[in-house]
Amino acid sequence: MGYALTHALYTEAKELLVKEGLSPRKAHLLGLLAKGVDLPSQLAELLEVHPSQVSHLLAALEEEGLVKRSPDPQDRRKVKLFLTPKGREAAARTEALWLAVFGRRLARLSPEEQAAFLRILRKLTEVEDA
Repeated sequence: MGYALTHALYTEAKELLVKEGLSPRKAHLLGLLAKGVDLPSQLAELLEVHPSQVSHLLAALEEEGLVKRSPDPQDRRKVKLFLTPKGREAAARTEALWLAVFGRRLARLSPEEQAAFLRILRKLTEVEDA
């Protein structure tokens, strides 16, 4: 059931992202940057991809004017990543797109069903104490 919901949301969002000129992976990367992830190695870990794939994505986003790289002032061997104003706008549009897709699905439920769904979702996503 979880896969079916994820697949339905992803399929709908992917079509809308393509119209925005973004792949789901680029959109995910922009979202992570917007949340403060600023190192390529962190992005690779969170996206569960090889660092070289992140490098290719970053190069494309940089070429599109969405991302900027800058030497880390604390450690010049590292590179910090920043969203440009255009990148922040794209990240905001992407987040709004995902929320709209989820909202349309949620709107199919009655208010009682929505409340129950959200309670169940919170319960399923709670982190248990070790």
